[in-house]
Amino acid sequence: MNDMTQTPVCFGPGNALMGMLTLPAQRVPAPVACLMFNMGANHRVGPRRINVKLAHLLAARGVGSLRFDLGGIGDSEALDTGPDLQTRAVHSLQAAMDLVQRMQGIGQFATVAMCSGVEHAMSAAAVDTRMVALSLFDGFAFPQRRTRWELTVRRALAAPLHPSFPGKARRWVLRHLPGSTVGKPLPGYFVDRRPPNVNAIWFEATMKRLVEREVAVQLLYSGSLHVCDRDRDQLGALRREPFMQGLQYEFMRDVDHTVCTVKGQQLFLQSVGDWVVEHCLATGSPQRQDRPATGTPRAIPATLAAP
Repeated sequence: MNDMTQTPVCFGPGNALMGMLTLPAQRVPAPVACLMFNMGANHRVGPRRINVKLAHLLAARGVGSLRFDLGGIGDSEALDTGPDLQTRAVHSLQAAMDLVQRMQGIGQFATVAMCSGVEHAMSAAAVDTRMVALSLFDGFAFPQRRTRWELTVRRALAAPLHPSFPGKARRWVLRHLPGSTVGKPLPGYFVDRRPPNVNAIWFEATMKRLVEREVAVQLLYSGSLHVCDRDRDQLGALRREPFMQGLQYEFMRDVDHTVCTVKGQQLFLQSVGDWVVEHCLATGSPQRQDRPATGTPRAIPATLAAP
């Protein structure tokens, strides 16, 4: 594409981290840059290269971005060997901000995080004021009894018809045999040992801190992972809290957790792209509130939306 430049970069202590800096070619980048990184142990390109597609879309609209691998994942070497994954991730995010600030003179950042990356992004934003906007996809959710019941019923009805059902049923049986080690997590590999109530306490305290600092937040939830949503169901009891009312919340019924379909990618790129551009260009327009659960995606270039 002629409307952007892409530069591979090594950065952080000992140049341990690897990333790709994408900038608009024909204009000065927006005063806020976008950061994108791993979803779990996936490469920095994101599921179905969604981070690459988002970076190209943002560059075409005047926003620079850095997509990179956290320390110890993908092409990045470990920054440190501490046992706390969260602390290591925050160090990587801060090193990414340092790089963009040094190379481009940009000192504010919008961060797009998916799945396990949501906790990393929130933790970094809580300790580093350079993060001014967070787009968080399929992160913390606290569905209450009715929502959990409906999810269970729908999945139970759909499961026998899914081609993966026989294999999953077999693995379930093997996991529950006495002395079985099938499916047991390896130590130190993205294992959340905290009970749900502890997660809720941490999420509430951290989100309050970010809202008080006027960090813009977009909360997105996929239709495949959460199935249904009524009245901000994924926030549970927190949906009534005053500090949550100013956040943009969107249940994306036609988007799956790993954005497999072209329609899902279009919807994701439209929602996240519009929101990031709005906050990176600092237009001063009011933050949008909840969006409808369904809708026809705005046209996205075929080169961006294709799997």
